[in-house]
Amino acid sequence: MSLIQFFRIFNKNLNLFLLCSIVLSIVVFFMTRNMPKEFKSETEVFTGIASGPTIAGIEGAGLDFFTANNDYDNMINVIKSKQTLIEVGEKLLVQHMMLDSANPRFISEENWGHFRYKIPQELEDSLLVPNSMEQTIQNIRQYRMDNYDSPLVKLTFDDASSPYCYKAIQKITVYRLQNSDLINISYSWSDPGIAQHTLAILNEVFTMKLAQIKQGQGESVIRYFKGEVDSATARLLDVESRLKKFRIENRIINYEEQTKSIATLKEMMETEYQHELAIKASAEAAVRRLEDQLSLNKEITKFSNSILDKKQELADLNYQIVQLEVYHPKSPLLPELKRKSKKLKARLSNILEKKYEYGRTTEGVPIKESLAQWLVYSIALDESKARLDIYEGKKAYFRAIYDEFSPLGSELARMEREIAVEERNFLELLQGLNLAKMHQQSETLATGGLVVTVEPNFALIAKKSKAMLLIFVSAVIGFLMPLSIIVVMEFLDNTVRNPERAEELTNLKLLGAFPDLTKRSDNRNVDMDWLRDKSLGLLSQNTRLEMRNLGIADQKPKYVVVYSTREGDGKAYMTHLLANELVSLNYKVMVIFHKEMEEEDAFYDVANYQNNKQFLNTKKFDELVPTGLDPQLYDFIFVTFESILTEQYSLDLNERADMAYCVISANRSWSKADKFAMKEFINTLNVQPRLIVNGVEPDYMDAVLGDIKKRRSALRKFLKMIFTLQFNSKGFSGDNQGFGK
Repeated sequence: MSLIQFFRIFNKNLNLFLLCSIVLSIVVFFMTRNMPKEFKSETEVFTGIASGPTIAGIEGAGLDFFTANNDYDNMINVIKSKQTLIEVGEKLLVQHMMLDSANPRFISEENWGHFRYKIPQELEDSLLVPNSMEQTIQNIRQYRMDNYDSPLVKLTFDDASSPYCYKAIQKITVYRLQNSDLINISYSWSDPGIAQHTLAILNEVFTMKLAQIKQGQGESVIRYFKGEVDSATARLLDVESRLKKFRIENRIINYEEQTKSIATLKEMMETEYQHELAIKASAEAAVRRLEDQLSLNKEITKFSNSILDKKQELADLNYQIVQLEVYHPKSPLLPELKRKSKKLKARLSNILEKKYEYGRTTEGVPIKESLAQWLVYSIALDESKARLDIYEGKKAYFRAIYDEFSPLGSELARMEREIAVEERNFLELLQGLNLAKMHQQSETLATGGLVVTVEPNFALIAKKSKAMLLIFVSAVIGFLMPLSIIVVMEFLDNTVRNPERAEELTNLKLLGAFPDLTKRSDNRNVDMDWLRDKSLGLLSQNTRLEMRNLGIADQKPKYVVVYSTREGDGKAYMTHLLANELVSLNYKVMVIFHKEMEEEDAFYDVANYQNNKQFLNTKKFDELVPTGLDPQLYDFIFVTFESILTEQYSLDLNERADMAYCVISANRSWSKADKFAMKEFINTLNVQPRLIVNGVEPDYMDAVLGDIKKRRSALRKFLKMIFTLQFNSKGFSGDNQGFGK
């Protein structure tokens, strides 16, 4: 839709728009003339959300834009929630019930009368518990539940005109003051005392609800962490008990130190064992050497049994000494055994010295000296063998200890890892519990930090009435609503409407258009006679151009088929007008209608035919000309067809038509059936038909004739110049008398 079309619609329906606007304004005026005055009370609350101190930071929490906005949204939603407003209404009712009479600070005389009508004295006596607001509220709630369908309950708690109804209290406005920690709450009512105390009660109720919500959230988290901490504690104690039992059963005090000590002792024993092996090897070598010198294999048999017995006794004694030195170095028997061994060695040595004092070895060495050495090394060898036997036993002992401690270490490490895991889990849960308690305490402090910085005021001056604003808004709505409906209807209108759309729908080239002459009263500023004459002149002009373009200007007669897809498009009327126009140009014209026509102002010859089987079998147009008339005498012979969508037509006549005109009404739609019938009909013609649009609104005729002749004010000329961007147009500065351009 162009600006010109919009302006035309606007101008055409301006009276309707103004009428709707005035009517709606009058209705709103009568509805609002007795509107009660409203008194506005305001309060401000400091929240401390963005800059207040917390447990985590005494200097104030860091400003997090999204978190702060979320907290403010939560707070505002709690304030405006239905449950909060219902509780405010109940407490306000209890406050009024506790009054003995009207008090302007709380409720005016007029509203006191309404209160008494809603809550009679006997009902108040049954509900009110002196000095106990909570019990009174419980009674009121129980009464509401028991009498939920009572007219009195509905009037008090469900009627928006009642100050105790949450629907009325919903009119509160809550918003944050810029980016500060302050929120502003305002409420308007016909009674300043009710407005003031409604806000005062609201501050109390929403603060309490916020505290309950915050503490409830913290308690649920704390209960969870407490349960988890208790469970983790039990698991940790169980694992520690099993570790304690394991240590007791396996006599483990400090596994690492014990294994380290065993390893050290084993290494020391190995060192001593190797050292003892060296001593034994040395003693054995010395004994063999001395025995070779003494040929002891022969001489030893000469030893008396007493010497051998004493030597064996000495060996046994040395074995006992070695055992005590290895296993019990602090034994009190050890010094005694060593003294006996020393004495026994001395006696044995003395016996040998006396008995072989003068003997010599084969090398000439005195046997006494060799025997003394042999005795020393023999004793040393016996001692070494005794010690090696002891070391072998200790090696077996260490192997058993290693076999015992190796699996104990793995089991001990597994149990210690299990304890570490449980302990870490316990510490994390304990930290979570501490954080939850800190958060709860912080939320409690934050909720307790709500401070009413500006108490609700008692308004002395009523708010400015909105009656005039409502009347103005209703006038605008009354004007815009029908305008919007008409514009939407114009967009949704699928009729042909104008010549451009007709060409687009039919795919035919436009021959001309004819205005809707029945709307003279709607277009009193249009020169309809001028528009009619110019439209017919254009039709006749284009008809003459068409016959020249087809090369049949000198042909007599020229047969013209006039058709439409549906009845009611006005093809007979358009043919009548075009025929008269051609006659005025000295053309000889005959019109053969598809039905009997009675045209009093017909200046052409008229004939008609019946659309029957005889007509369908007609081969030539001459057969339709009445007997006695020579077709060659006429310049044009027009033949009108019935609706091609519903009626049959002669195919032979279509093939012989010189020209074809399709008439379509601008006031109807174009469907798929019209398109199909048009396509089939055109296929039977030897010429391309032209389009005539009938019943076009005068404003749309400018697409065919250009600017139509109509009376325009200076304002309308100026607006048209603006809409069409014709800034150099002379029409605006020309004469405005009579019908201008």
